[in-house]
Amino acid sequence: MADDAPDWESALLSGGPADGVRVRLRGRPGLVQVTYPCEVEEPRDGMRATAVYVYRRDGRSPGELRYGYDPAAP
Repeated sequence: MADDAPDWESALLSGGPADGVRVRLRGRPGLVQVTYPCEVEEPRDGMRATAVYVYRRDGRSPGELRYGYDPAAP
């Protein structure tokens, strides 16, 4: 992805496990999912587990595009 691509923009994630991380995205989606792999003690048939964290776009912040951690998201 090129830094000068006009349709990509930088956003800051605030709160939660990805606090302070910057991401580049397109189209200002309403939410961003951050995933972390989990260890499975006795995996069956290639099973994997992933922790999912949701960040919602903060429309109240003027200027920089930000997404805030939503601890209540499923």
